[in-house]
Amino acid sequence: MAALTFDAALFRKQIPAYADPEKYPDSEIESWWEQAACYISTENYGWLNGDSRALAINLMAAHLMALSAAGSSGAAANVAGAGGIVTGATIDKVSVTLAAPPAASDEFDYWLTLTPTGQRLLALLRGKAVGGFYVGLYPELSAFRKVGGVF
Repeated sequence: MAALTFDAALFRKQIPAYADPEKYPDSEIESWWEQAACYISTENYGWLNGDSRALAINLMAAHLMALSAAGSSGAAANVAGAGGIVTGATIDKVSVTLAAPPAASDEFDYWLTLTPTGQRLLALLRGKAVGGFYVGLYPELSAFRKVGGVF
């Protein structure tokens, strides 16, 4: 199985928010795609394969791009790096109140929920992982009984 490579046309088709090639050049998107490949392997195998793996990497790249854009534009109040969502602010003596992070199963889930593309990625990963995983030589080792009904 071959490793996936960056496909700008597929990226723009799957994530229309980045469809403008002048605002988002292919080289910039590819740079973020390469970073996304550090989070999600480009090796096309396992329960996340084919179109699903390509979509997952593209969503991760878009998530990273959105977080970077929010941070550089000064709108980082709802980004994890800034500490959370601003719920109140005071001008004199500068006071900022941040909301506590929502109950998430872990920090990675919370981090993904910070952008719409991250939420799509989280839903994809959870959908593909339904039923859990097993480690063994035979599929029946994941069951309560072996094939034929014996233990």
